[in-house]
Amino acid sequence: MASTLKRQYRRPKQDPNEYTKASFFRSQLILFNSRKRHGLLYSVATIAGLLCIPGILSVIALETEIHLLIQRTIMLPIVTSMIAVGMYVLNDLVDVDLDRANSKKRPIPSGLVSRKQAWSFIIMTNGAAIGMSIATFHLASIVLVLLMIILGILYSMTRIALMNRFVLKNIAIASFYVMCTMLGITSNYGIDFAINKPIIPLHTIAMSGIMIFACSIINDLGDTKGDKQAGRRTIPIVLGGKNTIELLIVLLSFMPAISWILYATVLEYDSISIMYPIAVTVVVSVALIRMTIIKKVFAHMELMRKQYKKWFPLLMVLQLALVLVTLFPLGV
Repeated sequence: MASTLKRQYRRPKQDPNEYTKASFFRSQLILFNSRKRHGLLYSVATIAGLLCIPGILSVIALETEIHLLIQRTIMLPIVTSMIAVGMYVLNDLVDVDLDRANSKKRPIPSGLVSRKQAWSFIIMTNGAAIGMSIATFHLASIVLVLLMIILGILYSMTRIALMNRFVLKNIAIASFYVMCTMLGITSNYGIDFAINKPIIPLHTIAMSGIMIFACSIINDLGDTKGDKQAGRRTIPIVLGGKNTIELLIVLLSFMPAISWILYATVLEYDSISIMYPIAVTVVVSVALIRMTIIKKVFAHMELMRKQYKKWFPLLMVLQLALVLVTLFPLGV
């Protein structure tokens, strides 16, 4: 898709790296397409939050009004997707010079999409998210959406720029992801269940937060050169590549440890399927195997970026696994 767009908009008899500006409508499609994978990732977190509550399907099945079902469930992951793609484009807009210097073939630094078109996309996606959250008529959902937007702005805003700050960058990313999961939990169908039996929703939130925190550090490993030039203080720059990898291994190892401890300690308080710690252990085991590859290639930026892309499926598999063991527990 990207290569087709490049051929279509390339200026004749000019630098092959320059592109003709896309029309407004096409520019919006190009921007969405450039970040749709991230939008999907964060919307899956919201779906996981919605479905991770035991007994939620039986409650949803009782709903007889289709418009209310759509309003309270389907709209939430769409809201998340709109905010995520909008905020990633905002980050691309702020990082345009750095991306151009690093030869990243994204729509804005390539010249395919103008700054004005990018700002229009950011405003429309976040505006649509706010409108849809208001349409849920649920205060908790509206508040969370506003907090997600504020966090996204603070992440890229020039003066504050959480993305430039040691550890705060990764905490901000993890917090946004956790808010996406919480947005699903705030559904009218599930929030009371989550308050009364919080163990499983909290477990889902914790596992999601730790996994995305680790994933964001892996992304930083692939951007070390550019981040140094920009004066950023990411974890790999401050701690060094080897120390960062050791930190990641310890961090990932905490996930199954927390899950098994939780299973052993709360069994009498609130039944929790043994499949929860098993699912987390399987996903983390695959992640740790990938870490052995990262140990060998972390000094090579292009190879690290390829490794980072392979973590997307792991995040989605983790969310899917936590949902499936909630909906179809195989025993306690």
